[in-house]
Amino acid sequence: MDLKLICLNCRLESDFQVNDIFCPRCSQPKQIFPPDLRRVKIHKFADWSLEKFQEFLPLREVKSELSLGEGQTPFLRLKKIEPERGLYAKVEASNPTLSFKDRGSIVVTHKALELGIKQIGTVSTGNMASSTAAYAARAGLQSVLLVKKGTSPAALISAAVFDPVIIEVDGDYGQLFYQSYEIGEKYGIYFANSVDPLRLEGYKLTSFEICLELGRTPDFVYVPVSSGGHLLGLYKGFAEFKLAGLAKSLPTLIGIQAEGCSPLVRAFKMKYDRVRKAKSVKTIAHSISNPSPPAGDLVLKLIRENNGYLISVSDAEMLRAQKLLATQEGLFVQPESASTLAAYFKLRDKFKGDSVLVLTGQGLKSTAPPLGSRKKIYRTRLENLNTVLDRVSNK
Repeated sequence: MDLKLICLNCRLESDFQVNDIFCPRCSQPKQIFPPDLRRVKIHKFADWSLEKFQEFLPLREVKSELSLGEGQTPFLRLKKIEPERGLYAKVEASNPTLSFKDRGSIVVTHKALELGIKQIGTVSTGNMASSTAAYAARAGLQSVLLVKKGTSPAALISAAVFDPVIIEVDGDYGQLFYQSYEIGEKYGIYFANSVDPLRLEGYKLTSFEICLELGRTPDFVYVPVSSGGHLLGLYKGFAEFKLAGLAKSLPTLIGIQAEGCSPLVRAFKMKYDRVRKAKSVKTIAHSISNPSPPAGDLVLKLIRENNGYLISVSDAEMLRAQKLLATQEGLFVQPESASTLAAYFKLRDKFKGDSVLVLTGQGLKSTAPPLGSRKKIYRTRLENLNTVLDRVSNK
């Protein structure tokens, strides 16, 4: 299957090649041309997301033996937090390695096997590293992870268990991202980084599922933004569903960044044509603290052309939203994921309608302790248990 790519920024077309995903004309990431959307159909009775939407994917076939059970994540109404309006959560934290990255990794490993590639790699500090390593192990491939110096031990452990090659690199993280493609060409490694076109093909399935679960396109979709790849994938999904005649409209996409690192939000507010690199990074939300988003200019263009919105939230707002999701709805997510609820609170008077929060990662992957995590623990001997219960039951 020959894959054609298109740059949504300047419309330049090209053929797909691994480690060559940026437009030579405008430097923005390219995307895969969709299939003939007049002819595709959904396999409604399939249990597996890739099988259900396989005709939308650029794969010769989908192989269930490569799956870890990604997709078909919970879609929940958040009635306690928002009893009066339709507020929903798409819980991507329920994927096998506890983040949305698994949707991209399963497509990448399929294509790597199709192309006869033996090694796949990524530049990451957390969720994508563990996801890439897990799916490579499942597919019998070697994975190579380039992580920046100072990556948290928890992030390294969650990836190391799958026996990848891990190289900690001391240097500019943005430069490492782009240099990885040269490394890939030299050593025969397919570096499927955050804005890889095949990763976007996996992310777009989230949009399909949301439309089917809600019964229509939601009015608003809130998503955290780092490199911009996830938002691009969601946009691609909603656009393809509409072109296929399966949805009547596109939602308003609302991208969220941390106040301590928000180059996209700044460009949006200042009406810049291009995103300017953030001068500093100061936030607990490490997975969305990208000072120079590789897809930044394209995200900015699509947000403006489709009446979307970009907003930043503080660390304190994220932590409060994280606690509220846990205590009111039973959902423990990363502060980055909770940024969606924090943004919803700031915008609900401006944007009124059914809203979906895309909860991207599980709380155990957070590097910051959640509010209330140091809760008092009562200790007693067994014979005194009733005495303690009598005392605490009145609280």
